[in-house]
Amino acid sequence: MQPNYKLLYVLLFLLYSICAVAATNDVAISLYNRWERLPNEQLMKMGERYRSVTRQPDSALVCFSIVANRYYQGNRSHDNIEKAIEAMVHISWLYMEDFYDYTKAVSYNLQAKELAEKHQILDYMPFVLINQANIQKNTEAIVNGKRFSEEALDIYKKAFNMALDQKNWHALHVAFFDMMIETTFNDKESLIEQEMDVLMSDAIPDTIVNTQFARCLIRGVRAWNNNQPDSAFTYLKHLLDIAQQQKSPGQKRISLITANHYISFWYFAHDRLEESIEVQKTIERLSKDANNVLSLLDSYKNLSQSYGVLQNQEMAEHYRLLYLEGKDELVNKRKLGSAKEAQFLYELNKKNEEVREMAQREQMKNRVMWGALITALVLLTLLVLLCVYNRRIKERNRQLYNKSLEMLRADEEKRQLIEQLQSVPVEESPVEETSPYAPSEQTQREGKLSPARQSDLLHRVFMVMETSDEIYSPDFTLPRLAELVGDTRNNVSEAINLRYRGNFNGLINEYRIKEACRRMNDRANYDQYTIEAIGQSVGFLSRSAFSKVFKEITGLTPGAYQRQSKN
Repeated sequence: MQPNYKLLYVLLFLLYSICAVAATNDVAISLYNRWERLPNEQLMKMGERYRSVTRQPDSALVCFSIVANRYYQGNRSHDNIEKAIEAMVHISWLYMEDFYDYTKAVSYNLQAKELAEKHQILDYMPFVLINQANIQKNTEAIVNGKRFSEEALDIYKKAFNMALDQKNWHALHVAFFDMMIETTFNDKESLIEQEMDVLMSDAIPDTIVNTQFARCLIRGVRAWNNNQPDSAFTYLKHLLDIAQQQKSPGQKRISLITANHYISFWYFAHDRLEESIEVQKTIERLSKDANNVLSLLDSYKNLSQSYGVLQNQEMAEHYRLLYLEGKDELVNKRKLGSAKEAQFLYELNKKNEEVREMAQREQMKNRVMWGALITALVLLTLLVLLCVYNRRIKERNRQLYNKSLEMLRADEEKRQLIEQLQSVPVEESPVEETSPYAPSEQTQREGKLSPARQSDLLHRVFMVMETSDEIYSPDFTLPRLAELVGDTRNNVSEAINLRYRGNFNGLINEYRIKEACRRMNDRANYDQYTIEAIGQSVGFLSRSAFSKVFKEITGLTPGAYQRQSKN
């Protein structure tokens, strides 16, 4: 059985193709990853070089795409936005002039226009308009067969005038050359007389090669229209010399193609068909070198027409078929026919995005409203809880204040009891078991003083505390108390510790706080006093010390007690 070599060859070819595509993709991804770290300026220069000099549109597309994508990655500085717009213009140009994918060309051009208008960065708007006009012109010429597009001419004029206002000479020249080609080959150059006058005026610097080229072209066209064919031909031939002065290889190719188109047209109009064909073949070669499909199709169409006039049907049919094949590929495979659809879809997607944004804003509005409502409910709940808490605090303070009043009343009763005890001998004076000053059995056993001695000494201590204003002096001490009682410091201290079950500081603080309470309740005499002043008047050197002891004894702060007193 003979092996099927054909099938083997097909399989090997498919495998090779897959590997080649994969390798190409890997290279593209590798380039993207490596170039992504480069600054915008360097990437833009690299993209220009790859497109115009080395004729590597894929690499140029990678450079421009990195710059354009930085806007959508969140870097919104003025420089990045400006470079993103410029990059999108270049990408649109690449898809239109090199890849002939008009759907993507339209999409990127509209993105550039939207960003320029949104951020008011209009330096590249003339190029956006030029791209828009080129897409309009090419669509009508190739798809609809229209030789002249009034809509495209209006857009070119807008780009021309905007570039003139900005003194953007490069954009002005590009728009002008496109207008010249659109009008002069259709006998409509009278529509741009005003623009030609601008180019011939002193407003445009004559040191620019494009200006020299434009003025020479204008003189040639005007000489032709004034029935001066020889003078016109001289100007048109001189265009070739000026084109050679272009420094940019891409600009040089475009200028040479433009000059040769006019020269070929002049030859054809003067029945010098052989010479016209030779020039058209030069245009064919230049267009292939520049990958300029539209110019190439024009050369095929003109060659078919020229050979037809010469009755060379074989060559005429040959170039007609080349033209039809190129047109079919451009319209169907390169998506030129879907340019209008692409613009419609872009606008539709933009409207859909606006609707989505409106829906998101509505959702956000509802969320904010519900959030505000929930927050209000939470605050209301907290307010209610706070009111309940404050009411409880007020009730607690009222109870503590009433307790303090009861303590003061009990103190008055105690004072009266002491006065009664002064008139009764100590041995016969009964001590109530419920009195806070009644000694316990353990205290009586441990004390060095006799019970009678302790009671007598304690009565004298209470008398001093009740009758002497010295206790409200910050300098009042235990030795001074012993001196006023008429006994030793140790005996007085023992009597206080055992019978009162406290110490001197506790005893003096209790009397001082009670007096402070009396003074706060005596609004007639002490209402104008501050809390700090009342504290100092009863022997406390600082407000903090006064507040601390006051709360320990009464359960209230001085301020809360004073408010209760006023209420």
